[in-house]
Amino acid sequence: MRMWNGVKHCLATLSARRSMAGLGAALAITALATPAPAAETLKVLVGFPAGSGLDVITRIIAERVQTDTGRAVIVDNRGGSGGRIAAEALARTEPNGNTILAAPIVTTAFSPFVFKRLGFDPLKDLAPITRLGTFKFALAVNKDVPVETVEQFIAYTRANPGKVNYGSLSAGTPSHFLGAMFSRATGADMRHVAYRGSGPATIALLGGEVQAVFNTTAAMLPLYQDKQVKLLAVTGSERASALPQVPTFGELKLGLGDIESAELWYGFFAPGGTPDAVIREHGAVLAKALSDADVRARLKELDIDVVIDTPEEFAKIIRADYDRWGRIIRESGFTLSE
Repeated sequence: MRMWNGVKHCLATLSARRSMAGLGAALAITALATPAPAAETLKVLVGFPAGSGLDVITRIIAERVQTDTGRAVIVDNRGGSGGRIAAEALARTEPNGNTILAAPIVTTAFSPFVFKRLGFDPLKDLAPITRLGTFKFALAVNKDVPVETVEQFIAYTRANPGKVNYGSLSAGTPSHFLGAMFSRATGADMRHVAYRGSGPATIALLGGEVQAVFNTTAAMLPLYQDKQVKLLAVTGSERASALPQVPTFGELKLGLGDIESAELWYGFFAPGGTPDAVIREHGAVLAKALSDADVRARLKELDIDVVIDTPEEFAKIIRADYDRWGRIIRESGFTLSE
């Protein structure tokens, strides 16, 4: 009971510090629900539940778009299958400019190779508009694990074969494959345990059910600041601005292969077949919202580095990630049958 109370306290602290996900998100939900004629409403699909990281991020941007354009903006949560359900819904939507999708890299670079049956072609049925920003994953370990560095953690797993578990946010997600890539590159002997999202994985880490988790820096930051977890390294080419003392995997020069150059992003898409003029109009509106100082500050609190692309630039990034992660996932032999 004491441990559970401690977990609840930690999660409550996390919730309080991430006010955007609490009161701010609730206010955004209210603001964005203003009724308007269907032809004037912009619907933004999000493949994750209300209050989740991408949902909160999307509502911050959508609120700014509504203010800038006077057009009603509704965030429509279509949670399930790691964002696949929302992407399939967009692919079936009429390309009339009234519906777009906010999605992570998973949608175009992971889902095509993880799912045996996919209801859309990510390179044809989703039209790139722009990325909104990049984010990082961290290797987090339970505070009682006797390590302080990645090197020490590798040695610890080798000294305790079959006894070290790492959690992921779900099977087939970046957190899953980052762990698999790490194990393969280092010889770390870790067993994968999949959870249904960041919250359950975090509770498992705090409770000692798993010794490590690959989770977003935004989710881990408050717990790290409260010394409830240790963060050993982060993905990306540069250190996280909110965690300047935590090294990147790349700078450790441990020969970790693809994990050293893993760049993760969120972006916006229109249905395939949307006229180029409409896509560029969406891009201009989103670029203006993402350039707003308040929006950038609020996203920075969630450790999101804002990025604005042209559709052509975004398409090249999507193709490169599709090829890179496709190779990694095929080599793993992992698929989901659902």
